[in-house]
Amino acid sequence: MVRGAAIAGIVLALFLLFSYLLFPSAKIDAIVAQVLSRQGLTLTPSVHKTFLPGLAWDNLLLSSEQGPLLSCRRLKVRALLLPLLTGRAVIAGEATIGTGHLNTRYALNGKTALDLAADGIALADIPFFKSVLGAKIAGNLWSQGGLQRGAKGLSGDLKLEIKQLEFSGVKLGVFPLPDVSNLKAQGMVRVTDSKARLESVTLEGDGVYMRLSGDIPSGANAAVTPLNMSLQIMPKPDFLEKQKLVFMLLAKFMTAPGIYTVPIRGTLLKPVII
Repeated sequence: MVRGAAIAGIVLALFLLFSYLLFPSAKIDAIVAQVLSRQGLTLTPSVHKTFLPGLAWDNLLLSSEQGPLLSCRRLKVRALLLPLLTGRAVIAGEATIGTGHLNTRYALNGKTALDLAADGIALADIPFFKSVLGAKIAGNLWSQGGLQRGAKGLSGDLKLEIKQLEFSGVKLGVFPLPDVSNLKAQGMVRVTDSKARLESVTLEGDGVYMRLSGDIPSGANAAVTPLNMSLQIMPKPDFLEKQKLVFMLLAKFMTAPGIYTVPIRGTLLKPVII
């Protein structure tokens, strides 16, 4: 029985290998471009095949009409052959973002669906913050976690941590956010029944404490799915005094003395405070 499973796995691996060799990468580009275009996004340059069964983009750039959103020195996606011997189809992804990295493994079947690990990603190397938020930002991102597959969909969590976070010039619609520095941010993305939510990410630093939470758009239409998030800002008196003009503009969102609860709506590409 074990021998039969091994033979079946080898046959499947060979089938996938030959399918990969014969499959034109131009079709992959066309499919990706079609999915992204529905959200006003473009991806350059074209994909190419790697020596081992896989695909790669060198100096990848994801853009919208607002400008560049994400850049990777290299993004590689490949099917893992060994798991096929046990009947599992697993796709590994590796991205190099600046001096940081992101590694994922996604299984198309089985209980374990996703493993993710990211470290050393400098937020300054992600152009989204400048293009969409108009912000100058710094900080180093770390993330780790996994998802399980169940009867109602995916579930699990991804832990997040950003050290030495600072940002300035953030504007959501007509409302600015205060400039902050020397923050440490930590929290998690919790997934339940395939729906993702940011669970009370705390941002604590010089003179201010913040909490960010809300639903996270996911799936093929994430960029155009409406946002439903909330940012609580609790400034200390000295911090509030230094940026009193910003807090005067945010006065309508004061929900208790010294607490501002700011609703964030719009979409990922056009977030607004309303």
